Amino acid sequence: MESFLALGKLALIFSLILALLRFKVTLWVAILIGSLVTALLTGIPLSEWPGIFVNALANSEFIFLMLLLVLILILSGVQEATGQSSKMVRGIAQYLRSPRLRLVLFPALVGLLPMPGGALFSCPMVRDTAIGMDISNKQQSLINYWFRHIWELAWPLYPGYVLICALLDMPLTRLWIYTFPVVIVSFCVGWFFYIRPLPQAAAEQAAATLNLEDAETEKEPLSAVLLHTLPIAVVLIGAGVFGVIFDLFLPQLPGHLAFGAAMAAAVVVALYQGRSERKKSLRHIILTPTMGRIFMLIAAIYVFKNTIADGGLVEALSRLGDSGIMLVLTFILLPFISGVLTGLMVGFVGLAFPLLIGIVLHSPLQEYTLPLVVLAMVAGNCGQILTPLHVCLVVTAEFFKATLPELLRALALPVLTLGLIGVLWALLLALFGASHI
Repeated sequence: MESFLALGKLALIFSLILALLRFKVTLWVAILIGSLVTALLTGIPLSEWPGIFVNALANSEFIFLMLLLVLILILSGVQEATGQSSKMVRGIAQYLRSPRLRLVLFPALVGLLPMPGGALFSCPMVRDTAIGMDISNKQQSLINYWFRHIWELAWPLYPGYVLICALLDMPLTRLWIYTFPVVIVSFCVGWFFYIRPLPQAAAEQAAATLNLEDAETEKEPLSAVLLHTLPIAVVLIGAGVFGVIFDLFLPQLPGHLAFGAAMAAAVVVALYQGRSERKKSLRHIILTPTMGRIFMLIAAIYVFKNTIADGGLVEALSRLGDSGIMLVLTFILLPFISGVLTGLMVGFVGLAFPLLIGIVLHSPLQEYTLPLVVLAMVAGNCGQILTPLHVCLVVTAEFFKATLPELLRALALPVLTLGLIGVLWALLLALFGASHI
């Protein structure tokens, strides 16, 4: 009964936040109001509210996230101010002829990096690629957000994936065999809903314009194009290199600092590459209204998450498996709700999977542990995509000046489609013998 009461409270809180957004209340203000209502509904004493706020801002995860977002904004700002971003997009366009594929390429490429808020990195690339294609800000937001997150269930660099393998005592090289088909499905769902409906005439016009420009100008050498992509390559390769260095020589440091170091190195490379073309000072690149709004948004999200945890809602939800609900439903509902609450893969894995794996290993369905785990991964992924607490969604909406309610409405059907196909895939795994760990 307590679990259902917690579900009811969460439904009320999220309905309130979405209603406030419909009345044009600023997002971070709406989330803070939701935090206050959460504290009231869960009986948190008024005297503890300041402590929740301070603890959220003093959290090392929050501090790292803000530093990482600052570096991302500096990198994108430098590349924009020096023209590097548009040069990179145009150079790649000369070799990748399909405008639609170019729209998908950059967020998918950045998605290989498990950076919180990493969708912000690919926003300017999608914007530059969309020039001349008559694509709305809403469509650009959805393309950037969706294809940024197609890899998470099968890419070993994501901490959530690693944690699941550790809980199952399974090699990293095995689980992806069963989850990679979901990556393909996610790509196809995104293409069907977000790329296929794009105006064909606009895409053809963009391609024709590019062909005309190519005819008038000499094609840029591939080596020069690759040089334009050097900052991105530094991030992609540097994350792995710094990760190995930190593991070998500085194991006491948090592993995610490797991504911060790689991003900082990319900023240095971008500054050097554009040293003769940069027209703005670093101060004007960093101190922007966007930076201030993002800080307030992320701070509000962390306050909200702490309030939910301190109010006992997470603990109440963890008892879903004990309340007589069918086991399969629990493997869908609990990770989905955990994904909505955290907006992170590692968040829904950390909240739900220790409980779920403990339940199934002591149940009559133990032989179907693997299909149930895949089902839970898909459900959690759907939850973390379809939530206003997902940092990538927040920063993408902010960059493209789209509203969260319109993006969430446009995400609902694709997420439902992905979830239903995920259920069918888990059923096929169970029917055709992918049962034992």
